[in-house]
Amino acid sequence: MTRSSMVLEVETEVVDAAMASPSNSSCSGGPEQLRLSEIESAHLCPTGRMKMEELFRQWLNVEGTKEMIHALIEDVRSGKEIQLEALLAATSSFGAHHPAATGAAAGMDLNSPSRSPKRPPNYQHFGPSNSPNFHRKKHVVSLFGEVLHDAEAEKLANQEREADVVMNDTDGDASMDATASSTRKQIPRFYTPGEARRGRLRGMSTDSLARKTNDIDSRFRDYAEGMRVEDFVAITKDLCGFPSFFNAPFFRRILTSAGVEVPATAEGGDSNLRITKEVFQKYWVNEMAPYDPVERFFRIVKQPANDFIERDDFAPFLHELLKYHPGLEFLGGTPEFQEKYALTAVVRIFYSVDRDSSGRITLRKLRRSNLIEAFNCVDEEEDINKVNSYFSYEHFYVLYCKFWELDTDHDFLLSPDDLMRYGGHCLTRTIVDRIFEHGRRPFARLQSLSFEDKKKMSYEDFIYFMLSEEDKSNPVSIRYWFELIDTNEDGVIRADEMRPFYRQQIHRMENLGHEVVPFEDILCQMSDLLHPAKDGEFQFKDFIREDKIRVSGVFFNVLFNLGKFIEFEQRDPFLLRQQLAEPELTDWDRYARSEYARLAMEEEGREDDSAMDIDTMDGWYVSDEQDDDVDILGNNSSSGTGRTVEAPF
Repeated sequence: MTRSSMVLEVETEVVDAAMASPSNSSCSGGPEQLRLSEIESAHLCPTGRMKMEELFRQWLNVEGTKEMIHALIEDVRSGKEIQLEALLAATSSFGAHHPAATGAAAGMDLNSPSRSPKRPPNYQHFGPSNSPNFHRKKHVVSLFGEVLHDAEAEKLANQEREADVVMNDTDGDASMDATASSTRKQIPRFYTPGEARRGRLRGMSTDSLARKTNDIDSRFRDYAEGMRVEDFVAITKDLCGFPSFFNAPFFRRILTSAGVEVPATAEGGDSNLRITKEVFQKYWVNEMAPYDPVERFFRIVKQPANDFIERDDFAPFLHELLKYHPGLEFLGGTPEFQEKYALTAVVRIFYSVDRDSSGRITLRKLRRSNLIEAFNCVDEEEDINKVNSYFSYEHFYVLYCKFWELDTDHDFLLSPDDLMRYGGHCLTRTIVDRIFEHGRRPFARLQSLSFEDKKKMSYEDFIYFMLSEEDKSNPVSIRYWFELIDTNEDGVIRADEMRPFYRQQIHRMENLGHEVVPFEDILCQMSDLLHPAKDGEFQFKDFIREDKIRVSGVFFNVLFNLGKFIEFEQRDPFLLRQQLAEPELTDWDRYARSEYARLAMEEEGREDDSAMDIDTMDGWYVSDEQDDDVDILGNNSSSGTGRTVEAPF
């Protein structure tokens, strides 16, 4: 007896044992007396065939049946002999005790008219041509057929130990052999725009929207006439998830969307302005519910007509931060320094988020940044200096004092000669000239500068430079220096571009009595350091690889910063242990902390009446206490000279 015929006989007997009742009155005989010929004749009777298929499906869905089928499959594939007597005995015993079979046998009269079978729960697994009889004749036989190879059978056996038998839809004419002998491949998920977030295509569910509506109702229950701006903080922070200092700008945005004319600042407007429940619910449904938290933040900060965030869009939010944050309270009496702090924070935001220096933050850029986390963190943290990202006052202090030291004429513009004094003349003249000609500048200023304008560096430009100089271990700073060294702008740094920069380093090493390292040796060392795809040709991707980005700054220090190059060769083991102990801090964080301590000690030794000259720049930020001679557009009604105030450091 062949394996195929043996299996067919086994299954025929199993089906015989599983039959618990006759099909109908026209198909007489007890379940013990049914034979294969009678089962086949039952298919000529539609009602009887439907009842038989129902019972067969019920039998297949029983947990014991699945286990038995799995055991049979494993036995045949492993070459074991099937004990027909034991199988029939177990099947007969199971059919006799199965509730469905017992109920069918006891509850049906052989002479009663047949009833229409109920559609089983798993009927969707069977197509019109995929009746259980079809699987009995083709699918099962193919599972035990000779078409299965030993190696493939072993693989399928391991897979089927972990999953249940899956009944797949198939055409009546399709062969089941190919399906059984190969692992079913998973169909890739379809791409849906906005699937990773809750955008327009994925709004809130009905239940979630109903819960939010109930929450809104409960919060407005005590404000029948509407909420004032001071009452609206709980809505802004708890319900909408924005920082608390977003409250006033958010309040004004809702009123503006409702057609209410609102003054530019809450202080200059009517304190009786209110938002009713109906106004907020309409705004929530249209502007909040369809979007995820990132897109909500984006839509609140940007102007309604734009699809990007610009520099000025952050001004009202930083105005509120400076007004209410306890860590910035001491700046309240010096609006000029409030302006400088706000400008520094915005420039740092654009430095990290606007990586192509376009002056615009798109939704995609925002998603790839930590800006929202930083805003929420500064809202919760009372110590402003613990928020290293963007808002640390210590970082602002270091940046501003460094700029002030270099700006000897205090016109808030640096010349190349001024920048040459940075870090104790650590930079070469070649790189300084390149910085002024082609260095990245915030807010897309480089594209609009004239030749004369490029000879000056503003405070915003200096922030870009200093952040890049003191931390060459992040993609933003590496991009800053890569573009300066890549003089032919083809995206590859080669030896002929590196040599002019290193030539001045050789001259410096000779003057300092330092051992001169030949350029050829430097080129080999840099290739060993970065392992470019082609020796002597360094691409941007070579610098930002995960295993190279921490040391790739050495490449640039070798070319134009001799002091840091020597520090790297003579690095202190104590500093290395300190870096390992604080991996969450960047090189800029460590530098700013140590430099702030040094500057603070120097400040203590100064006389109390020392002062710094501060102008109002372009009037970008105007505080509540700023003098009336500066309007919101930055046009001074008095003379354009800077004012002298005492630095609140």
